[in-house]
Amino acid sequence: MEKLLWTATVKSPFGIAGEVKIHPHNEDCSYLGKLKEVILCAKDGTEQLLTIQSFRMMGSQPIMKFVGFDDPETARALNGQHLMVERSKAAPLKKGQFYVNDLIGCSMMHDGKFIAEVVSSIDGAQAVLLEVRTAEDQLYMVPYLKEYIGEVDLENRTIELKTPWILA
Repeated sequence: MEKLLWTATVKSPFGIAGEVKIHPHNEDCSYLGKLKEVILCAKDGTEQLLTIQSFRMMGSQPIMKFVGFDDPETARALNGQHLMVERSKAAPLKKGQFYVNDLIGCSMMHDGKFIAEVVSSIDGAQAVLLEVRTAEDQLYMVPYLKEYIGEVDLENRTIELKTPWILA
């Protein structure tokens, strides 16, 4: 089976019919409308395969309804869960873009020297935040913004950190 990508997060219920708001992790969320089913992963790691009953856009807000979730109370249980899809069904990447999932495990480098390893990520207000672990076992958050991040080389599993002071 293909490795799944976390491409969106389920948010709060919307309306009275069990629909939920979806927070996509990229600008293009048109791929969501083509999906028939997804795997939702809870914070505790449990996964459930859900069938998508409907998908629509409310302005710029994606709205989704899953089979079996027919009111706001049952839909509320999905809040915060990771919407996982197969890579082949995820949003296509443009040149210079990467799936965050592919950055996990990369070595963060500065001037050719290992600084930290990317261990996870979270959605920040302005950008994805990469959680990195230094050789001293310290954890830091690095915004995935051009001010901090330089060249990404997935083949060699390295990410250039332009500003090592951010880990101080």
